[in-house]
Amino acid sequence: MPILVFLLLALLLATGIALVWQHQQEKGKKPEHSSSSSSSLPAVIESNSPAPGTSESTSSSASSSQDASSSESETTGGVPASQVVFGEPVPQSGRVKSEYFDDALFIGDSISEGIELYQMMDNATVLANKGLNPETIFTKKAAKDAAGNEVTVIEALKSYQPKKVYVMLGANGLGWIDKDKFISYYGKLIDEIKSAYPGISVYIQSILPVTANFEKKKPEITNAKIDEYNAAIRALTKDKQVYYVNVAESFKNDAGALPDEASPKDGMHFGADYYQKWFDYLKTHVVTEE
Repeated sequence: MPILVFLLLALLLATGIALVWQHQQEKGKKPEHSSSSSSSLPAVIESNSPAPGTSESTSSSASSSQDASSSESETTGGVPASQVVFGEPVPQSGRVKSEYFDDALFIGDSISEGIELYQMMDNATVLANKGLNPETIFTKKAAKDAAGNEVTVIEALKSYQPKKVYVMLGANGLGWIDKDKFISYYGKLIDEIKSAYPGISVYIQSILPVTANFEKKKPEITNAKIDEYNAAIRALTKDKQVYYVNVAESFKNDAGALPDEASPKDGMHFGADYYQKWFDYLKTHVVTEE
């Protein structure tokens, strides 16, 4: 009888130990599973952030992921038009979402072509072509109308219904078009845009800087000259009552040039990470029409 009681007690003790061990194992697993499900998504979003040297596809997906990850902090409002002075740079505003560019039209040269190349803003319309400048934009068949016909950018304007237009021209022609003619052509272009789209918001973007190495190879196009032409463009926006967006300031290094690492090949064109920088600037320099 004492042996039977002993065996029964031993069995109960062994069962209790087993239950405690199982409970501890299950308890130890829950925090691990919970941590994985709650933290893995933010880690993926952070890893998609663009960095210098990233591939085109990586930086393109980074643009979308940044919109998704920062959507809670983004606002749809810009600086009220009444607070913006024509001829002065558009001040910093709240950050808008990519959808803001659904009804935007971009006009420019090969730099603006990169918007489509790097798929930075698929929802926007781009009328751009390599080599365009404020003069050839009136004569070169560099765009397509709604029917697919090759026409000038000016002619193509009639095929679209944007609510806002962004223009960036000047990198081409800066070396041989004198400043007065340059501004005359630019002013004519603005008149054509305003005539095609009465009451529309027109944003004239500053000419972007070039690298120091570019200046050495092409002394006819220097950052000092770019700054001089940008000052003339800025004065023109006051006369034409359109907005001036100083994108160039977000590209310049301490020496006032485009960093050499941003454009190691030709000193003017840049990769996807700098297109991200460009649109980050545009998203935070918006005017709200009242």
